[in-house]
Amino acid sequence: MVKGNERIDDLECRGYKIIQKPDGYCFTSDSVLLANFVKVGKKDKVVDLCTGSGVIALLIDAKYSPKSVTGVEIQERLADMAARSVALNGAEDRIKIINAPVQGITKIIGNGYDVVTVNPPYEKKGDKENPTEEEICRAEYRLTLEETVKESAALLRYGGLFYMINKTRRLADAVYFMRKYGIEAKKINFVYPKKDKNSDTFIVEGKRGGNPDLTVPPPTVVYEDNGEYTQKVKELYNK
Repeated sequence: MVKGNERIDDLECRGYKIIQKPDGYCFTSDSVLLANFVKVGKKDKVVDLCTGSGVIALLIDAKYSPKSVTGVEIQERLADMAARSVALNGAEDRIKIINAPVQGITKIIGNGYDVVTVNPPYEKKGDKENPTEEEICRAEYRLTLEETVKESAALLRYGGLFYMINKTRRLADAVYFMRKYGIEAKKINFVYPKKDKNSDTFIVEGKRGGNPDLTVPPPTVVYEDNGEYTQKVKELYNK
């Protein structure tokens, strides 16, 4: 179940655990935040793009008990690790991990999904010919923001919900591409590292075929001045 130089971490949600490799890609608080902002019903079919180690797929299953969750990951080692984490939690009947590119994923898993979530690469593509695993997760070497939104729209049923976390500097691009491919931004949550800092991250909720009607809720501040999580973040993580 666990391979060399891997560890098992507690997700602190219904006893779920996840396999990680300390010297490779490890999930960040962004993934946990996204999983706590989504709206998922028990009859919903969910796709988590760029699933990485599978943390969002696992948390969505643990928190919301949807009909199914499909995680899509292009990197073979991460997809294998995610699949082993699914097995570790005995969730193979509910969560499937697909090792494939996001581009054209509907040819493999079909469409008509109720919810699509994604924590995509957020940096522009660099000039490296052989990017590392972490660089592929972080920058647009294998997947652009436009491709992410385009494929998400293709996966969703009419009225389906789209959730993405990204850096605030990419907000204008994100909303533009969403409207271009028929996903209307309905809610944007701005995330601030501390109350006296600028927003560095946003979480957008979009609706395929939705009407223009945007809401911006009160901001989410992650850390107190003493470095502890704020009460709002604690409540999100524990919901």
